[in-house]
Amino acid sequence: MTEEFRVPESADPQTGRIDNKALVVVCVLSAVLFIAFAVGFLLLPATHQKRGHTSLKDNIEHALGHHVHAPQNFAAATPETIPTYVIWDETTIHEALHGDPAQGEIIALNCTACHGDNGVSSQKWIPSLAGVNRIVLYKQLADFRSGTRLSGPMTAIALSLTPQQSADVAAYFSSLSGGIVSDPIHAPGSGRSLRAKDPTLRLIYAGDPRRGLAGCASCHGPGAYRLGVPSLLGQNADYIEQQLQSFAQGVRRNDMNMPMRTVAGMLTADEMHALAQYFSVGSPLVK
Repeated sequence: MTEEFRVPESADPQTGRIDNKALVVVCVLSAVLFIAFAVGFLLLPATHQKRGHTSLKDNIEHALGHHVHAPQNFAAATPETIPTYVIWDETTIHEALHGDPAQGEIIALNCTACHGDNGVSSQKWIPSLAGVNRIVLYKQLADFRSGTRLSGPMTAIALSLTPQQSADVAAYFSSLSGGIVSDPIHAPGSGRSLRAKDPTLRLIYAGDPRRGLAGCASCHGPGAYRLGVPSLLGQNADYIEQQLQSFAQGVRRNDMNMPMRTVAGMLTADEMHALAQYFSVGSPLVK
């Protein structure tokens, strides 16, 4: 019995020739896939040899997301690369909030020479501590102790204190009045927007969108107060200006995620001076 011959569906019914279009499509797709593979797995990874992906196996595994990176050597990290060693977990927060003001008052006797009686400094380049939030003070002492914030005198003092003693002295200074305005219900006056005529007001409440500059109020609060962030109202003007300059120059770098270094780096010297004067004692915000 003779087997019946059937013309393939892709063949021309008159000539019996197979249509080559399907073959061409398959070839083109194969070429595209090959090029994509070569670029994605070989060419691009080869440009990142500094990361250690030098072999074909490493390149492929990394591109597929299966590459296991070597653990980072945090022991080799320096204060220049780590802004703070404070981890705000439940234990740290509890310790920072449960200092004993009575014990802190005894410790604070060593602070009066610089920070003044009752935490109000008469030297305008030294910060007043009265009224500063205890969490802020606790973190700054921890940063001085670890070397992520630099100061010879303060580092020596912080190293002499235990974390509990730091919490105690922070509780004491935060309980004092007459220094920093730390009223959480303090509200700003009207006219604080991008349309404000006063350029300092615009910087504080609206920033400068042209420079991508956020306003001070976005972090420090609309009334220059926010829990866990340094209060600005009533602080010494020279100290504020000095810290802005230090952040801008990278001398001070204990701000996690670099918000202050970023903002200060975009401010002019005149703007720093104006902001410091505005937030200091006697500023219109305080009245």
